[in-house]
Amino acid sequence: MRISNKTSVQSILSALQFYHIRDVVYSPGSRNAPFAISMAEHTGFDVRITVDERSAGFQALGMAQQSKKPAVLICTSGTAPLNYAPAVAEAYYQEVPLIVVTADRPPESINQGEGQCIQQKGIFSNFIKYSANLSVEENDEAILLNHEQIYHAMVCAMQPPFGPVHINVPFQEPLYQTTTEHHPLTQKNPINAIGNNAPIPVFPEWNEHLNYLLIVGQNAPSADFRDWIQKALQFPNITVLTESHGNVHGLGAIDQIDRWIMSLSHQQKDNLHWDVVVSLGHNVISRKIKSLIKEKCKAHWSVQFHKEPINTYRLNPRLFHCQPLEFLRAWLPTASHYGTNENHPLNQKHSQLLDAYFQDRPHSDLKVFHQLSKVFPEHAMIQMGNSSVVRYLQLMEQRPDLVYFGNRGVSGIDGATSTAVGASWKSQRPVVLVTGDLSFLYDANGLWMDHWPSHLKVVVIDNGGGGIFRIIDGAKEEPTVPVFFETPHKRDIVKWAKGWGWEVEECGVASEENIQAFFKNSVSQILVIKTPTEVNPIELDLFFKYFKEYNERVENNQGIH
Repeated sequence: MRISNKTSVQSILSALQFYHIRDVVYSPGSRNAPFAISMAEHTGFDVRITVDERSAGFQALGMAQQSKKPAVLICTSGTAPLNYAPAVAEAYYQEVPLIVVTADRPPESINQGEGQCIQQKGIFSNFIKYSANLSVEENDEAILLNHEQIYHAMVCAMQPPFGPVHINVPFQEPLYQTTTEHHPLTQKNPINAIGNNAPIPVFPEWNEHLNYLLIVGQNAPSADFRDWIQKALQFPNITVLTESHGNVHGLGAIDQIDRWIMSLSHQQKDNLHWDVVVSLGHNVISRKIKSLIKEKCKAHWSVQFHKEPINTYRLNPRLFHCQPLEFLRAWLPTASHYGTNENHPLNQKHSQLLDAYFQDRPHSDLKVFHQLSKVFPEHAMIQMGNSSVVRYLQLMEQRPDLVYFGNRGVSGIDGATSTAVGASWKSQRPVVLVTGDLSFLYDANGLWMDHWPSHLKVVVIDNGGGGIFRIIDGAKEEPTVPVFFETPHKRDIVKWAKGWGWEVEECGVASEENIQAFFKNSVSQILVIKTPTEVNPIELDLFFKYFKEYNERVENNQGIH
């Protein structure tokens, strides 16, 4: 079997094989030709070819997100690595392992007017776990040093906190020479072993006299973790808030945080207080709960692997370097009988009112998300676009058969389509991407492939621009929103997608029936739902008003019929 005579390539492939890392997203180029030659005949890797490096980066992110193992990115030199930056940053803050391999020119070519040649050393320095800049030399000392750096990079990617690592590989020409014999130094066993070097946490004692708030942010699905959240809900002194991407739905926690907060009366809000907020999982979507916690909590326990505290609530958190499941097992007392938690009945009553509320409401973003939440395919994975999409979905019922993912590490609109594609490559579940029109257009090259995953469906909510700016505080009162924030595009998304060869459906006024028919359709894979730009923010305000008035009636013992 042929392999490049470049020893750095031999070492990288050797390390990937040692750690059973198979998933590779490769972007064509010239300087990375030694990798193409080496992988073309190698059966140990599952290589996907993606021309656009920005799309490739997010596809690899989606794959690693689902496999929980590193995915590999390989590109040529010059501006190509820069296009990985959004996905690398997202992976860093979402703690997803990526191995980013960038081909480079030799050191003497840097800043000398050569083509496709920039300073690539440390290019991702602000959002990378480890960066290795390999030597271009082929003597034994350089080969061994490169080999050790490569293995160290892979160990870093797979140790908590997981994340991206960068291996920059300069090549001298010629690039296309091959061999059938590996250099013996590239086959050495690694000197490092996988392990968790984080300090062993000292867990707090349970205190039944304190009021605790557990908030579950971005978190991968886990049956064991779900069971322990259910146990936490049975303690009367614990309030549990969960977000859609927390993936612990249908247990009786407050699953719709913003809807709950916006419905609270002044008296109900005044009565809230917690001694300790315990943050489990990664980033939290709701800005409203972040403000409320800063106001109502006295202390913060942060379950995280980062060495530096993530001080979201400005409460100087106490750190616990462990997985959320490990924390709950150690902290919650073992008991055969638990109490009854009465913190959430009002939220559960809201859920019973949703269908009746939307029955007579006009077509809008809000109503479409209610319809979607009811007819998503069973046991589907929902890949959420950012901005208004994640916020609208969090207002609806979170079905326990679904799992939710979104790029909430950095929360940019770029890469939603590509991430969903990558996730569908690794998951057997039906995958549904729900995205906005701007995000869909922004990641246009996410559709650039020969074989579209058959179990991936895309729903585009086309409200004519950046609808998020009409519903967030501050921006919605700003007169420049229509031009400088929303950026209305006037693009016909249906014609655009069909031009790429995709089967597309469109509906002006959506219903549960036609959305459900789309999910069952074996041909069409993109559904565009147009919504009224001016009506959407009005309907959201009326929605919050309705539940606030309901709460006030309950508070005054008037009830509602």
